[in-house]
Amino acid sequence: KARTDSNNKVSKIVKDKAKIVSKAKNRTNKTVTFYGKSREMKSLSKDINEVITSCREREIEVMKQDNEIRDTLTNMSHDIRTPLTSLKGYFELLSESEDPKEQEKYRAIISERIDSLGEILEEMFFYTKVSNVNYKVPLDKIDISDITLHTLFSYFEDFEKAGMEPRVDIEENLYAIANEQSVKRILQNLIKNCLVHGTDNVAVSLKKGDNKTVVIRVENSVKEESVPDPEKVFDRFYKGDTSRHVNSSGIGLSVAKKLVDSMGGEIKADLNGETFGVTMVLPSI
Repeated sequence: KARTDSNNKVSKIVKDKAKIVSKAKNRTNKTVTFYGKSREMKSLSKDINEVITSCREREIEVMKQDNEIRDTLTNMSHDIRTPLTSLKGYFELLSESEDPKEQEKYRAIISERIDSLGEILEEMFFYTKVSNVNYKVPLDKIDISDITLHTLFSYFEDFEKAGMEPRVDIEENLYAIANEQSVKRILQNLIKNCLVHGTDNVAVSLKKGDNKTVVIRVENSVKEESVPDPEKVFDRFYKGDTSRHVNSSGIGLSVAKKLVDSMGGEIKADLNGETFGVTMVLPSI
């Protein structure tokens, strides 16, 4: 009798399990419900629902990522066509001109347009990379003071050409728990933003923050026609002015935010009169 009862119990569990599995197969992405007294089956149905919910959330995230990448390619097609059209025109002028000075001028413009196109394509590629739900960056102890100084110094000629003289206030021997290449990329994007959209009064600072953090701030005066909205600057393709600029893809700050988020940091923007600033906070030792 005991053996018969045991077999009946096992048979009931198997049947209940089959019902749950069958329901899960027939109703994809829908949770299952178990009506019975078996604790084992209640536990099993709970585990199945957790897996289904997790898969559903993952699927939504992947679909969102695919839509973002599709929108990125669509919106940036204009930025890619602009320098390409310009290149074609200047190549024609170069081939038609017999004046050495004009030829040199056209060559310089063509070289600048090619560089701009390369930057746009690189930015687009990198954005699709960091938008991937599986994108992770390895974190390590890095000399944030040294990285900030070297990155800033690499743009010395660009600042000089733009007639800007940045004010620098960087504390030495500060370390962060971050990714070196990601920090460099963020700083490069912030500096380029100053060069493209700023006028003067550029300031870069690095300080020790509260609760084991380091704080980097980059600020500059902005052009009257391109005053940015601090609430929107990290959105894809946002630009302070409505005109398209060949040197600006509109996703530099969006990339910066994704990288900061991947390192467990925070980034925010503010506008004080004509001064626009971006503050980045990273974990420290």
